[in-house]
Amino acid sequence: MHRQWRKKRVSLFIMVMVLALLASACGGGSEGEQAPSDNQSGGSDDKPVKLSMFIASRATDEMYSNETLVWKEIGKKFNVEFEFITGDAKTMRDKFPLMISSNEYPDIIADAPASFNKYGPQGVFIPLNDLIKDKPNLQKYVVDDKIAKSQIVNADGNIYSVPMLSAVRTSEGPLIRQDWLDRLNLPVPETIDDWYNTLKAFKEQDANGNGDPNDEVPFATAGTFYLNFADAWGIDLNEDGRWMEENGKMIYTPIDPRAKEFLTTMNKWYSEGLLDKELLSRQDKDYTSMVFNDKVGATNHWIGYVAGFNSRPEVEKIKGFNFQVTPPPVMNKGDKPLTSRQQQIVVPVAWGISSQNKHVDKTMEIFEYAYSDEGQLLFNFGIEGDSYTKEADGTLKYTDKIMQNPDGAAKALHRIGAQPWIGFRQDPRYEIASAVSEDAAKQLFYYVEQDYFRDPAPALKYSEDDFETSTELKTQIDTYVNEMISKFIIGQEPLSKFDEFTAKVKSMRFDELEAIQSKAYEANKELMK
Repeated sequence: MHRQWRKKRVSLFIMVMVLALLASACGGGSEGEQAPSDNQSGGSDDKPVKLSMFIASRATDEMYSNETLVWKEIGKKFNVEFEFITGDAKTMRDKFPLMISSNEYPDIIADAPASFNKYGPQGVFIPLNDLIKDKPNLQKYVVDDKIAKSQIVNADGNIYSVPMLSAVRTSEGPLIRQDWLDRLNLPVPETIDDWYNTLKAFKEQDANGNGDPNDEVPFATAGTFYLNFADAWGIDLNEDGRWMEENGKMIYTPIDPRAKEFLTTMNKWYSEGLLDKELLSRQDKDYTSMVFNDKVGATNHWIGYVAGFNSRPEVEKIKGFNFQVTPPPVMNKGDKPLTSRQQQIVVPVAWGISSQNKHVDKTMEIFEYAYSDEGQLLFNFGIEGDSYTKEADGTLKYTDKIMQNPDGAAKALHRIGAQPWIGFRQDPRYEIASAVSEDAAKQLFYYVEQDYFRDPAPALKYSEDDFETSTELKTQIDTYVNEMISKFIIGQEPLSKFDEFTAKVKSMRFDELEAIQSKAYEANKELMK
C-alpha cells in the first residue's frame, strides 16, 4: 500500500510538472511576444531574448558584436542579445551552403533574396506574407509597392525575406568634360548625331588645350558601359537586361533590328577613332590613368563614381577639370531621354526567418523597426551626436568620426554597423551626406529629378527545372552574343552578317528559352494582380 501511494505521488508530480511546462510554453513563447515601444527597452530585470544571426560583417577588420554601435542600440531597444555568426563576405558565402546542409539554422539569416526563394519552399525559411499584414511599414514598402513586391516575391506567391531598398535609382550613364565643351564652344550633346559630332570635335580640335590635337581619347570607359548608348534605340544590350518587356511580351534585344542599328553606329565611331582603341579590354586602372592625365573627353560609367573625379587630388593639376552627367542619348531632338540602366528598388540583399526560430514575433518587430523612419535613421546614419548631427534646417551630416576617418567614410560607417547587408530602407540623405561634394550629390540625383528612367523589366521567377534550363541556355547564348557584339563593333565581323548571327542565336534552343521566359512573364502578371 505504501509503495502504491509513493507511485501515485510520483505520477502526480510528473503531471503537475508537465502542466506547468505547457503553461509556461503557452505564456512565454514567441507567440504573442511584443517588442518594446520606442521609449522602453523591456525593463532591466527582463532576461534578454537570444537570437542567433547569420550575417556578413561589412567591415572586414571589425566583425559585428553586441557592442557594435548600431546592433547595441537594437539590442537595448528590443531587449535582445544577438549571437552573431559572422565573417567577411567571402567567408559567409562559403559558409552558407554548409549551414543549409547542416539542417541547423540560425534564427535570422542574411543573404541574397534568391537564396530565400530557393530554400524557402524547402522549409528552411518561413513565409512572411501573413506576418507582414499587421506591420504597416513592411506592408507599405514591400507589398503595396508593386515593383518592390515583384522583385522579392517567389514563384509560389510567398515572400520569404525582407530586402534592402535602394535610396536612388541612378546608376549608370554618360558624363562629359564640360570644360572641353566650353573650350570648343559646344553644347551638351543630346541626340546620337550630336554625340558623334561632339566626339569628332574632341578628336580633331585639341579639346584638352595642350597644343597636341592628336592625344585626346574622345570616349573611353572600363567594362561594357559603352553598350549604354543603346538607350537611344530604346533597348538594353547589357547581359543583365537583354530580356525586355515590350508590347505585352518579352523580347531578346540582341537579335532585334534596333541592335543592328546600334552596332552599325558603334562600328562607325570605333573605325573613326572616336572610341578608345582598347575599348574591349580596358581595365579600370588604365582607364582612370587616362582620365587623370587629361586624355578622356567623355565616358559612360557609374555616375556617382565619375562625378567624384572632380574632387580627386589627381585632377588638381588640370585647370578647369569638370566631368558632368548628361541626359541619356536620344535619336531625335525633343525625344524624352530615358535609360534602362538603373538601380532596382530591391537591392540583392535581404534577411529572413529560419524555420527553427522560436521568437518569430520578436524578430518581425525588429524587421518592422528597420523599415520605420527611426530605424532607417539608425541603419543609415548610426546614433545622433556620435556618428551624425542634425542641422537647424533638418539636414543630416556625418560627424568627423565618419567623414575624417583615415580609412574613409564608408569603412567608418561599416565599423559602427551602419549600412549592413540586411533588409532596411536606404536613405537618400545617406547618399547626399556621404557624397564627396555637393556637385557629386547633385549629379547623382539629376536623373531622379528629371525622371529619366524606363519602367524596370519584370522580375521573372522560375520553377526549379525552368531555372536550371534557362540558366544553361542563357549562358550558352550570352557567351556567343557577347563575342559577336564585340566583333561587330571593332569590325572583326561585318554587319552584313547580322542576319547570320540572328539565325545562329535562334538555332541554340532559343525557342525553349523564349517559351520559359514567356511562361514566367505570364506567371508574373498573375502574381502582381
